[in-house]
Amino acid sequence: MVNDYKKIVLLSGLKGISDHNFKIVKSLLSKELKLNRTAQYGYDRIKIADLMEDKFPKDAGIDTLIELYKEIPELEDLAEKLKREKAKAKRKQTEKSITEAKRHRQDEPSTSQPMPTIHENSKPGSGRSTRNSQATRLAPATASKRDQATQVSPETSSCSVQTFQVPLTSASSSTQAPGVFLAIPAKVRCDGASRQVRHAESFPKPRRKTVPEQPSEENGHHRGPKKVMVLKATEPFTYDLRGEKMMFHATVATETEFFRVKVFDIVLRKKFIPNKVITISNYIGRNGFINIYSATSVSEVNDNQSMNIPTTLRQRANATPKINSLCSKRRGIFVNGVFMVNKKNETKDCICYEIQDNTGMMEVMVYGRLTSVNCNPGNKLRLTCFELTDEGKVHLRSMRHSNMKVIKTEK
Repeated sequence: MVNDYKKIVLLSGLKGISDHNFKIVKSLLSKELKLNRTAQYGYDRIKIADLMEDKFPKDAGIDTLIELYKEIPELEDLAEKLKREKAKAKRKQTEKSITEAKRHRQDEPSTSQPMPTIHENSKPGSGRSTRNSQATRLAPATASKRDQATQVSPETSSCSVQTFQVPLTSASSSTQAPGVFLAIPAKVRCDGASRQVRHAESFPKPRRKTVPEQPSEENGHHRGPKKVMVLKATEPFTYDLRGEKMMFHATVATETEFFRVKVFDIVLRKKFIPNKVITISNYIGRNGFINIYSATSVSEVNDNQSMNIPTTLRQRANATPKINSLCSKRRGIFVNGVFMVNKKNETKDCICYEIQDNTGMMEVMVYGRLTSVNCNPGNKLRLTCFELTDEGKVHLRSMRHSNMKVIKTEK
């Protein structure tokens, strides 16, 4: 279990953050890990993970990283991811323990079962043998027949595979084993025409570029620049009522793929205009999103350049996924889309909406600030950044950076 936790700490907790944030983590953990100035600046991520495993033997330091990342704005999403991965590792270990316990019980010998006995027919010198003994000794007896069966007439001109059935015989006698045959494929011969076909097929064929159905993902810190076209952007909204922190979501694309973006400096909203070409740099990829924190990370392209974004790619970037297809998607992805509300159930902690389309129904669990949004059955909900999860059954739930808007339908 500790090794699984350490893997999460190293591969998800430390590897995915920028060098600057890694320095912050080392500084904040310097006392607990007993890092002097030299170690604080010289130790890499692997060494820090080793020290955390020794210092926090229970969970290799996952909980410590989660608490730290909650206080660093650009690492808040990563804190939630670490929490989910820890729960998944713990659940996996529990299932493994249950499976091993069942296997151990199955492997225990039962006192009620009789000991296996050897049939008298299998005794040496009895003149009779079981089918298993025949199978183990048939190789020398059938070698010559196999050679004969695999010979094919030289007049054969078409590509074919011929199969012959050779009876299995006992090594002690020429008597055929009843009902036992060995299927042996003959040699394959091809004429010159078929060789020419294979030669033609060996040349590479041009492939059409496939249009992705899902947004592309990038992980870690990227300096860029990456030139993209803005497809759409939401209005800024407050995602943290206590700290009055604001952000907006956007979708951008290159000519071959599209990305979802979280922008935490709302000054940039004036640059995220649909069909406008911009360049982004110094961004962090995490949880399927490109995260932009500084206004200096986005610049406009002033040479009137345009990008040829395929219509199919635009449609898929803006499409609402079907509910039945969501059930087969990987858990932990984030979903955007417009859905019809069928039912509404309010509880003390959350509001549960039942959404539907022509393929099925699914529940949406709404928490925190979004419970103040007034939506009733018959209206539509535009969901942005809702996580697909599975806790008993597949459903969507709101997260820290989620947002939703009510679309009232005419009666």
